[in-house]
Amino acid sequence: MRDRAGRLAASGHTVWPFGRRARKRDLLPKPPVGQLALITALDSVSLSISSASTVQEVLAIIVEAAKRFTGTEKVVVCLVDEFADGLVMDETTMVVRGPRSTHAQDWWGQHLSEIADDVFADGRPFFDVDRDRGAWLLAVPVRVQDQPLGVLIAINAVTHGLLPEHTAFLSILGAFAAVSIANARLAEEARYAMLAGERERIAREMHDGISQSLFSISLGMELAKKQVPKDSVQAMRTLDDLESQLTASAAELRRLIYDLRPVKLRELGLVGSVQTWVREATRGSTVHGRTEVTGEVRSLAPAQEACLYRVAKEAVSNAVRHSDATTVKVRIEYSSGGVLLTVSDDGNGFVPGETRSRLEGTGAGLRNMNERMVAEGGRLEVYSTPGTGTLIRATLPIGAT
Repeated sequence: MRDRAGRLAASGHTVWPFGRRARKRDLLPKPPVGQLALITALDSVSLSISSASTVQEVLAIIVEAAKRFTGTEKVVVCLVDEFADGLVMDETTMVVRGPRSTHAQDWWGQHLSEIADDVFADGRPFFDVDRDRGAWLLAVPVRVQDQPLGVLIAINAVTHGLLPEHTAFLSILGAFAAVSIANARLAEEARYAMLAGERERIAREMHDGISQSLFSISLGMELAKKQVPKDSVQAMRTLDDLESQLTASAAELRRLIYDLRPVKLRELGLVGSVQTWVREATRGSTVHGRTEVTGEVRSLAPAQEACLYRVAKEAVSNAVRHSDATTVKVRIEYSSGGVLLTVSDDGNGFVPGETRSRLEGTGAGLRNMNERMVAEGGRLEVYSTPGTGTLIRATLPIGAT
């Protein structure tokens, strides 16, 4: 972000390291705000978010709470594109509160990815002042351990102070948002994947494991809120521990739904579900999608069908949204030994030598595909040449699990 700081300074911006409080105090006067207000606000967020069942509901609660407590003129939360390879902000999941004409998006919107790079580089808030516009912004990370989920940004005129309580509130709110978003995503996936015949088993296992873990996390959040005014360092340690617990809970919940197949698979089967998704993913775009099936269609275990369907879905999504392809083709080949699923496109392709890092690195799309295939005893291979497209091969032996 140092390079970005130079570019912004050259364009009339002033960027200060977040720890240098003296210069911010000179510019932004800070009337006193009691610590009790901070605790009360966090408690209100906790109560509101407990009833949220979707990611969008969580985002709306987060931005409303941030705007209400800080009094800033604009608050933005934007999530990372979970299907992208690398840190790419997904503006389709962005929620903004504040007048459209105030602090227009053409200032901060074009720097979203750079702001995210900076806050995720060291996990600390990022502060930026634009003297020409007479405004400042404060961005905090929304992440679970090392996995970036998004950024939370408060924007206001320089005549309105940035209080220590505001900074503390936004930082804790970012961590709380990450926990809540991850929980909402898992809940959405569980609702999508759950079969009626498995509900009793899953409910029992969730009560014995996931439910107890989330209850512990809830108690930990209450403790962290009480630690904020007394010992902010210890509060951050508590939040780190809670993130570890959440990661373990997420892994357990994913294990529970690995052997379940989405509702569409019950209705349409693997071939019909893939064909439907290809049509949905390419509808309204310039990408032409088609599906081919060879060999005699065979019955697969529910977990195997779910695995191949999710691989096809994520691979097609990546191609349509990020490759600049004109054609995406899905081929499902049945044989006596197993099933071969290939997704190919004629898009931009990868830079040579990056295929393996994309498969095993931070890109959630390819990483998730690889994890699903490995969990079912299969193999995922990625072939790509710059300028000529990408081929993803998912090989799954029948009866592998």
